[in-house]
Amino acid sequence: MRIGLVTQAYYPVLGGVTEHVWHLGHELKKRGHDVTVITGSVRAGLLGDIKSTDHDRGLRTIRVGLQLPTMLNGANAAITIGWKLGRMLQRIESKELFDVIHVQSGLDPGLPLVASKTMRTPKVATYHTYREPGHSLIEHAPRLFRPVFQDAITKIAAHIAVSPAAASFMHRYFPGLEMRIIPNGIDIDRFRPDLDPMPIRQGNEFIVLYVGRMDPRKGAKFLFGAIPEMEKSLADYRIVVVGTGWMQKYYDAHIPLNLRHRVQFVGYVSPEELPRYYRAADVYCSPATGNESFGIVLLEAMACGTAVVASDIEGYRWVITPGQEGSLVPPRSSEHLAKAIIELAKSPDRRHQMADHGRITAAKYSWPRIVDQIEGVYHQVVKK
Repeated sequence: MRIGLVTQAYYPVLGGVTEHVWHLGHELKKRGHDVTVITGSVRAGLLGDIKSTDHDRGLRTIRVGLQLPTMLNGANAAITIGWKLGRMLQRIESKELFDVIHVQSGLDPGLPLVASKTMRTPKVATYHTYREPGHSLIEHAPRLFRPVFQDAITKIAAHIAVSPAAASFMHRYFPGLEMRIIPNGIDIDRFRPDLDPMPIRQGNEFIVLYVGRMDPRKGAKFLFGAIPEMEKSLADYRIVVVGTGWMQKYYDAHIPLNLRHRVQFVGYVSPEELPRYYRAADVYCSPATGNESFGIVLLEAMACGTAVVASDIEGYRWVITPGQEGSLVPPRSSEHLAKAIIELAKSPDRRHQMADHGRITAAKYSWPRIVDQIEGVYHQVVKK
């Protein structure tokens, strides 16, 4: 099949949806499909142009409009704008003759929504968003612009949610919408327990790993807030932080001076190095505050044989069974994070049992298994 993957989030913008599209595209290519990624351009000169790149990280990529960084749902995001974006997409469609188009976050403003409304090829949409009930613009936008979204929904042949949390978010505004739950996948050849750990441990110190952006939704400040309590119970430990973000200086400034030696900011690491950091850790901690539809970083840690301490939030409950692959604690609670980390630091047998459970669970999310399901949806849509 000729498959078009439309996504607002793609390299150089990093994140879960970017990884999802990249892995999906490569697995589809392995199966003999002709795959093209359609995304935004990072060059302002292309605001009204179409640029084709033969091999962008191994996938043929067509860039349209302009990809702008923004904040959405408490995290870094991107939105693609452009003059006559719909017409550009229709020109691409008429030239490429796709059999199916797969739109990520099919109702998001910008490229996804325009693609859902204007492209005529049979379409599949995957939804990655979850937001807890509240009074934000994101909460009310689907109601305010319901006619626009409803028109787009009727033009999409099949709807996929990456988790029950993402499905519940859609059903909040579109009750009765038929959705299939197909989770995010993980590259179990890349994330595996037999890798050499990154040599970051000094002596017998206990390593707690954080991987993620430095933005409010990821909750890193609550992990740093656990340090004073950890200091009372653990003789030798260190928190290793992989990732960057605009909040890093703020967080660093709020770690007490006498405890800053307990935190190491590594910054960005290469895709090849990241699994080795998971392998080097005794515990992986994800203190996200909420609005997560899925826990891909939890699966990465689990696949590498690392026990997990994470927030007890909607998107994580589907991935972790408390007491099996890891511990879930109330969000925004440094006290509970510290308690869970200390318990695992003092219980190596329990930690290793969790690691064993985690590897078994993570294997269920291998990309070949996930793409089997997505490919099945494509065939059903094309037959219609």
